[in-house]
Amino acid sequence: MGKYVVLDIVFHGNSLNYDQGSGNYQELKKITKWDGRQYTLVSRYAIRYSLLETAQNMNLFKLTEAENLIKAGKGENKVIQPATEFLLTGDILQYPEFDLFGYLITDTTPQNFRTAPIKISHAVSMTPFMYDAHFNANIGLANRMRKMHGEMEPNPFTMEEHETYYQYTVVVDIENIGEIEVYIQPKKDVTIQDGKFKVESIEKVSGLDGGEKLSIKLKKSRNEKELLQSDLVELSEFTEFDDVYAIKYRLKDNEKIKERILNFIRALMNLKRSIKGREEDLSPKLLIAGIYSDCPYKTYKDKLALVDEYVEEAYDEIEENETENGRILKVKHKTNKTRKPLFEINGLKAAIDVLDDEKILSFIEKIFDKEGEYKDVKIFKDESIEVQI
Repeated sequence: MGKYVVLDIVFHGNSLNYDQGSGNYQELKKITKWDGRQYTLVSRYAIRYSLLETAQNMNLFKLTEAENLIKAGKGENKVIQPATEFLLTGDILQYPEFDLFGYLITDTTPQNFRTAPIKISHAVSMTPFMYDAHFNANIGLANRMRKMHGEMEPNPFTMEEHETYYQYTVVVDIENIGEIEVYIQPKKDVTIQDGKFKVESIEKVSGLDGGEKLSIKLKKSRNEKELLQSDLVELSEFTEFDDVYAIKYRLKDNEKIKERILNFIRALMNLKRSIKGREEDLSPKLLIAGIYSDCPYKTYKDKLALVDEYVEEAYDEIEENETENGRILKVKHKTNKTRKPLFEINGLKAAIDVLDDEKILSFIEKIFDKEGEYKDVKIFKDESIEVQI
């Protein structure tokens, strides 16, 4: 069944993903849940975008250069995708964004796609949207124009706002990271950066290091081109069926695969999102981490609820004083209210620890050495919240 890391994450943020809107009204993305009320959301595409930006800013990931991307298709239906030669050589595996989040390459026969080994759900607000909004205008610019032209016509607009807690789930399929499958048919066209070529041959050849490499020869009129297997990958499978070659490349260094997964977790722990001139900190306030080997994995997304904005503690305090007439006992009934949000997790009995990057990484790292059936779940929480299980 493989090895999985499952993370149910709660973070705090404000107005994180706007929809297309209409006119001068900027509308947040929303979804209607089972209770008939509307909740704001951050799409998984927006989370993935911010994850890659965060990872790059932290020097954890290197993103693909523009020269390794092409536009495929015709007319207005062209789409941006990784360059085909980038796929055929296995070089695509050096970039985490395609390894972790998949791709679709249409200009090969058959088409090649990769299912994302890391699945991210939409982040949905934990409190309903109450249609808070505020009115804005570029009054400063308009005022300067008025002094020159005598007219003041600012551009008014209205923005929806929602500041609250959001939750989402990440599932990491560990054993499918660092390895890709490529399918290619001889005598068929492929589009590379130099134009459209026909696949002439696919065969193993001797490399400079004495080992075998895969060679794919292309031809276009009198122009010939040879694509050689990348030095970064090893050929773990090379078979032919129904006139189609199946190629499987894998990163040579297993430690690099492990480090890539841990770097992804580090980016999650420090996730930032730049939007509308704001830098929002989406690092977790509450995290339920599960590690699973050869057994079904679970998510606690639907068992997690924000039950109250306040924590109330009531107790009696007894004060005893000696007097000339005997003892006086005073009983004071006290109530403490804190503004810490209270999260309730149903159906889970697990240890709760302080949310700390190194503690989380240390817990997740255990899965790499596990063999056979194994599972463990742990809760990590920020000091700003309370958790009840």
